[in-house]
Amino acid sequence: MRENQVSARIWHIGRDLQSRVRGFFDHPPGSDAAPLELFHAALDELERRIQPAGRGRRIFPYDRIVVRIVQADADRVAIEAIFDQLESRLRERLEELRCERPDAIATSVMVTEPTADDPETGVLSVECSGDPEAQPAPALPDGYPRLTITVAKGRCSEAEYVFEEPTIAIGRTEEPTDAFGQVRRNDVAFLEERDGINETVGRAHARIQYDRSSGHYYVFNESSSNPTSIQRRGHTIRVAPRDPRGVRLQSGDQLQLGRAVLRVSLE
Repeated sequence: MRENQVSARIWHIGRDLQSRVRGFFDHPPGSDAAPLELFHAALDELERRIQPAGRGRRIFPYDRIVVRIVQADADRVAIEAIFDQLESRLRERLEELRCERPDAIATSVMVTEPTADDPETGVLSVECSGDPEAQPAPALPDGYPRLTITVAKGRCSEAEYVFEEPTIAIGRTEEPTDAFGQVRRNDVAFLEERDGINETVGRAHARIQYDRSSGHYYVFNESSSNPTSIQRRGHTIRVAPRDPRGVRLQSGDQLQLGRAVLRVSLE
């Protein structure tokens, strides 16, 4: 009985916390909002600018973003340091949402003091504009982009693989068999070696899939125990296990499977 009461209290506390968090993000930041609060509010506003494009496609058509902050005694140094990450964090969020976007996005932040003549537009405003020539490229009508995978850490049956096909399976050994006797064919096959690296790759670890509607390759984590992530320009993007959305691959990405690393090049 006492355990049930404790569980009920925990549930109510969790529900109250969720309500407070939801209420916080549903309202615009106040005049005393911290730089990090302003940053997340700007990201949320940019996410709301995503446009549906039919057949399940979504696009973010803007390649120029200006964030304006009107705040008394604003910590300009902290704001500029935090908003310096806006472009990379926006890219990550759009990739998580499988949203097409221009190849280059320019972001800037302007911080001003409020004046008596300022209209009451709030502390934060986001302006987006786009160049028609910078819109996401349409999907290729025929064939598949050439995908080159180079083994950077670990040992495979080959040092480099070149693909022009829709699906690439990655794992340990060429034809592993699961508990039900089903055989899987790994296109990128790590050797069955105990060297501190190869054994961290699952037998059915990951899959790279081409999405014709967006014209991009996505990586999917098919291993429930071994971590999968993408290293991109100093940032780590986690690929969640069994996530049906996957994560979009870009040329120059390093795909980490356990302790093994593959380098990806796209043409």
